[in-house]
Amino acid sequence: MKKINLLLLSLILTILLTGKSYSISNNEEFIKLKETHDIFCKNLNLSEFKSIGNNWKLEQKNKYFQLFTNKNAQQTLQIKPLYRSNQIQKVIFTFYKIPKRPFIEIRSNKNCVIQSIRKITYNHKLIPNEIHSINISNYKIDNIKYLNPKLPKLETKNRKNIIALIDTGINYNLKRLHKNIAVKNKKVLGFDFWDNDERPFDSDPRQSPFYPRHHGTTVFSVIAKDAPNSFIAPYRFPALDMCKFKELVEHIADNSIRLVNLSMGSNNLKDWICFEKSVSKFKDIIFVVSAGNNGFNIDEKPIYPASLDLENILTVTSSDQSGRLGRGSNYGTNSVDFILPAERLEVIDHRGIKVFTGGTSYAAPRLVALISRYIENNPNCTNEEIYNFLKKRAVQKGKKLTKYGWIPDPLDNYLIN
Repeated sequence: MKKINLLLLSLILTILLTGKSYSISNNEEFIKLKETHDIFCKNLNLSEFKSIGNNWKLEQKNKYFQLFTNKNAQQTLQIKPLYRSNQIQKVIFTFYKIPKRPFIEIRSNKNCVIQSIRKITYNHKLIPNEIHSINISNYKIDNIKYLNPKLPKLETKNRKNIIALIDTGINYNLKRLHKNIAVKNKKVLGFDFWDNDERPFDSDPRQSPFYPRHHGTTVFSVIAKDAPNSFIAPYRFPALDMCKFKELVEHIADNSIRLVNLSMGSNNLKDWICFEKSVSKFKDIIFVVSAGNNGFNIDEKPIYPASLDLENILTVTSSDQSGRLGRGSNYGTNSVDFILPAERLEVIDHRGIKVFTGGTSYAAPRLVALISRYIENNPNCTNEEIYNFLKKRAVQKGKKLTKYGWIPDPLDNYLIN
């Protein structure tokens, strides 16, 4: 009894001292899942099997994954072996609850030894809320990663010169970002068109919902550093329904935003048809987009929206400090307008830590920041004046790779005043 009381006291003190509310996981749940994992893992190398036990039924199988359903528990299990030289090196077990939402992932090595366990929780709207890293030995929560945290209280202090950032969202809980976040009615100005709520938090779960990628925060930090007086409205792009770009662009227009950063793209034009139609209706809004990092000429192999032929889209690629094309950066004398130095840039990542990165995703915000500083000093300027300003700043160096050339120092205020 004393041991239990001491354990509870220790847990209470941990919560009070750290400000974190780590709850204890349901051990029985994980014990059952581990038993299922062990049975499947031991049978993984069998060439043919229709079921494991009485409950699990094989629905689909190929070299890359196996899919089972458990009707009694209303669960689906996907088993994905990861190969190296045709040998299994790692196995990922993902458990889904009905409807098809992943809730537990177990990763093990080729010998079926569990290496990590993660669990996703959902809010009342079935939006992913938290990722729990589970201790393998006792099934308690080691760490919590938030996916949809509450918005901070921010003061409205915007000027008219606001930049829209369309990306994976930002970590709006980082206080060092607050001074540059655009605010409306004491809330973050922007929207999450992925989850359809007012919390555009930085998360991209497409590759793995248990290990989401982060991108928008680093792009935000480049704009904030190069244009310190700017206010930035973060939008989480509508990955699940790309035609929501119509609503997104209209939201930007309704808030009188005239400058947009879009550091993303794909080679599928169908994904961007709704975006193209919307952008063409709002010709006063300038969209600066990244050329992509495939290492080829996008005049010949189009990347969208970078290759769209619209007068209010500026496409940017990356160079090193000497003007040489960045490694893997796309180019094209028709599709790409400018090249800017954006290799080995210091940025603030999703954790709030300074790191170095580079590529066309970061050339775009450098050009956006330059335009923002020009608008700040010339608030009544037209788009045509902005384009002429950029063309005058650009120089041709070496082999022609872009339409207008290289802007060697986007931090220089030459021709702005």
